[in-house]
Amino acid sequence: MARRAGYENYSRFPARFDQNCHSCAKRLRQGLDVLGSKIGGQWHIVCIACGDTAQSGGAVAQRGTAPPTRAASGRVPVSAEQRGTTPWSILVNYLRSCVIDESLAGPVPLNARDRWAPFPLDSETVLCGGDDRLPAPAGVRKLFDNIEDGALEGVFYGWPTVVVLDRKRRAHIAPLFVRPLAAPIEPTDGEPYIPVSHDLPRLNSALLHSGWFAPEMLSAAAKVIANNVIGFGATAAMTATAKAVLGALGIPEAVLDPLKLLPVDPDKELWLPQEVGVFNLVMAFRGQVDIAVQSLLADLRWMETAPDWHNSAARFLFDDVTPPATGLLEACSVRLNHAQEIALDAAAHNPLTVITGPPGTGKSQTVTAIVAEAWRRGESVVLSSTNNRPVDDVVNTKATDIDAGLMLRTGNKEVRGKLSEAVYDLLPEVVARQPEEGAEQAVQVCASQRHLAAHVLEQRAKLESGLLDASLLRDELRALVWEDRQPRVPITEIDKRAAKAVRTRWKWLRRRRAAKLREVAGLPSTIAVEAIIEWTRSESVFDSAWQTLGAHQRDNEGDLLDAFQQADMRWRAASRVLTSELVRRGYTDGAEHLKLLADKLSEELPFREVMTQVLRHVHGWATSTLSTRPSFDCRAGSIDLVVIDEASQCTLAQILPLAFRAKRLVIVGDADQLPPVITATPERLRALATDAGASHEQFAAMHHTYGEHSAFDAFAARFKPEPLLLNEHYRCHPDIIRFCNEEFYDGKLVVLSEVDDREDLGLTWIDITGVTRPGRTGSVVNEFEVDAVVNWLAESELDLKHTGVVTPFRAQANMIERALAAHPDERLRAVEVGTAHTFQGGERETILFSTVISTDAQPGTIGWLESQRNLVNVAVSRAKHRLIVFGDALAIRTRGPRVLRTLAETATATATGHATTGDVLTDRVRAALTAKGIPSRRGQLVQGYPVEIAITGADGELIDVEISRYPDGDTGARQQRRDAVRDTRLRGLGWRVVRVPGWQAYLDPAAIIDQVRTMRDPRT
Repeated sequence: MARRAGYENYSRFPARFDQNCHSCAKRLRQGLDVLGSKIGGQWHIVCIACGDTAQSGGAVAQRGTAPPTRAASGRVPVSAEQRGTTPWSILVNYLRSCVIDESLAGPVPLNARDRWAPFPLDSETVLCGGDDRLPAPAGVRKLFDNIEDGALEGVFYGWPTVVVLDRKRRAHIAPLFVRPLAAPIEPTDGEPYIPVSHDLPRLNSALLHSGWFAPEMLSAAAKVIANNVIGFGATAAMTATAKAVLGALGIPEAVLDPLKLLPVDPDKELWLPQEVGVFNLVMAFRGQVDIAVQSLLADLRWMETAPDWHNSAARFLFDDVTPPATGLLEACSVRLNHAQEIALDAAAHNPLTVITGPPGTGKSQTVTAIVAEAWRRGESVVLSSTNNRPVDDVVNTKATDIDAGLMLRTGNKEVRGKLSEAVYDLLPEVVARQPEEGAEQAVQVCASQRHLAAHVLEQRAKLESGLLDASLLRDELRALVWEDRQPRVPITEIDKRAAKAVRTRWKWLRRRRAAKLREVAGLPSTIAVEAIIEWTRSESVFDSAWQTLGAHQRDNEGDLLDAFQQADMRWRAASRVLTSELVRRGYTDGAEHLKLLADKLSEELPFREVMTQVLRHVHGWATSTLSTRPSFDCRAGSIDLVVIDEASQCTLAQILPLAFRAKRLVIVGDADQLPPVITATPERLRALATDAGASHEQFAAMHHTYGEHSAFDAFAARFKPEPLLLNEHYRCHPDIIRFCNEEFYDGKLVVLSEVDDREDLGLTWIDITGVTRPGRTGSVVNEFEVDAVVNWLAESELDLKHTGVVTPFRAQANMIERALAAHPDERLRAVEVGTAHTFQGGERETILFSTVISTDAQPGTIGWLESQRNLVNVAVSRAKHRLIVFGDALAIRTRGPRVLRTLAETATATATGHATTGDVLTDRVRAALTAKGIPSRRGQLVQGYPVEIAITGADGELIDVEISRYPDGDTGARQQRRDAVRDTRLRGLGWRVVRVPGWQAYLDPAAIIDQVRTMRDPRT
């Protein structure tokens, strides 16, 4: 296994302690490992028995003590005997280290003076020199007070000091480069001092975060770091790197000189930084990992030494999965399309299922169906994501539509408090329901009827497709053999003579019989006997196909699609009744445990213990990934099924604790949408990979990196041959989603969105010749586009509560937001404004998209946007009915980026577009219509939907003639079901739809005329 994963030389930090665990009283000696770096003179440790955290006291290194040799990231190397060797332990150690490294040292509020303090130093000699101790002013010493046991918290030193604004424009402060400090020492014979930790200096990755800087600026800073050695210990190198990084971040330039720091007067406040910028000051601040991340770290530490990880779904980070063939569903409480049904069946049986869900393809419906089916199988199921929006959408909307008790929401302390109220309100209502006798049998009967109806549809499509193929082949061979001639004798005699000639062994006799055949049949000597045989066989195949289809039609009269839809509706209704009955039974059987759970919400360990009992009865739960530990015991395979939604936004570290708890795992995501937000620099992550005993390249080969791969990437790489695709789109207007479909999904999406007949729907480009310039605190803005967006909204008569403004650039979003807030029309304050990250997982009736790009845009800005093309995919696909794009079309076409150029081209094609449908079948039907004096049009677009043959009736009625084709059959009646939805959309726009099978369009197009005539003039 280790060789397969490619991980070698795994290392961790051993430490022996001689004390009792505060939670379980277990004696802690061997097997107790350090959770993180030594911070503030304290080792943060985890009890393997119960997973609780603790702190040990311990002397810190005294000045003059030679520190141990350290690895690239600043940690002490360990011996081979102390290293783990399994790929699992190596991976978990690496991910845990990355989480710790990224979580500490975040900016603190500027006005929170109890969390930061200046160092009154004349020069900086810790980061830019070799000093290992600092003076201990009273303000800095206070930062070490009351650091709680078990908390991942510490005091950090850094330079230069940076002031930034959060999204609410509140000032925060942090240094650019940091180094941990040990607790102050007060010797009996000298002045107090603060030792510097042995951990090496590093770039403050928590400062380089999208919460503080725009993504395009972070990308520019990352390039600076990648191309420059930071040069800790060297004054000139440190200063140069600091200036380059700060310049890339757009922070106003200031004089930086580590040897001449600004004077500090701790007794006065006037010297304090008062505005956004960089200051040539040294500071100390108290950094802390929040409670949710602490829970994640505790889980990871517990899992690192877990011997039974291979009994969980997490093993599929190393083992490939080839799913079995799809079967028929036994029940389904939600209306699903064929692709969603395949995903539902896979989730019920596969140990790992990976689903690609592009925007608007019904991920939440699929997830809801998966949860409902888990109830039917009596399995515990947990839905989770780092993004609360999709989870809450399922819990509060989709699941509630089936049954109010289908899913319960747990999570952090606040969410668990709401859970207590929900349990007390819901429990009596569910338990009081009347039992549904015979619910299981009803579902079985309805399932049989539904699947039989689907099978009949499949057969009909197969027979119709076979007849069309036989007709085309027969006519092709008939033309080749006969041209305009007619046979003189029956086909049976021709076939008999041709077969006899071919079977003849002697060449002279074969030639004589072939000549006689051509003479009797009336064919020229140039026609080969083999061609004649192929033609006679095609005639036989056609006759057989015609008779078989006729028999099928006689045996299955009526509207087969309507029969299927009625059976499907009854099946879903019966499935819902059964699901509600199972919920009633679960709540009834688990009532006492549920009450106890509601009482134990404030006590984490008892809550987890009771939850284990509750899961046996009440199966459906939802939580955020970082709130897993308070609710669910960390045991391998303790949850039957875990579903991770929006997994492409999750790091592997965030969902690994849930994968470890899962017997089976469902991963739902989309690699073409937003990736996880990572703040650690590539160099830092490479160093952490080396410390873990592997390399960045080895993790990358397995799709396990913390920075480059999401949780979706990691598991999708193991699901063979490829993830299941949800390919029917229902959200965006067809003109809008066409761009995403062609640019990101290779045209694989089938668009079935609901539309209406309003004229202003779809994709519109408003050409703005503006100026792209740097914003006040970095990023870029385009004031001309800001004015255009505000004016459009002010003049609009739409309900602006359902309107959003999205832009790739944070500074532009801020400027638009300020402009809307200052506008006298209060309606504009209802418009939500943000980057694509703001709208991920959401939608709006109308989206205004400000591109910002003009002829003045710098190559770096254009290059960044092209590298972040998924932002455009997310931005565009948030719009349901209208997408209005503001941008300089000429500048974008000439300078790029390519993704916006394609969007501009799509908008132009939409404005002047024409569908390009039609083939020999279309031509035959149109010819028949023309022969009867009925004019028709081919390739018309109606609200983005192509109409194959459009006809206008005598009274102005619009008629759409559609020809059904099933070249690959119609498994699960998927195409016929799609056609039904599509035809419903056109009927909603006032069109009458005539749908005819392909064989009829080819063999008897004149028969279609009667249907069309009746629609054109009902009097006939």
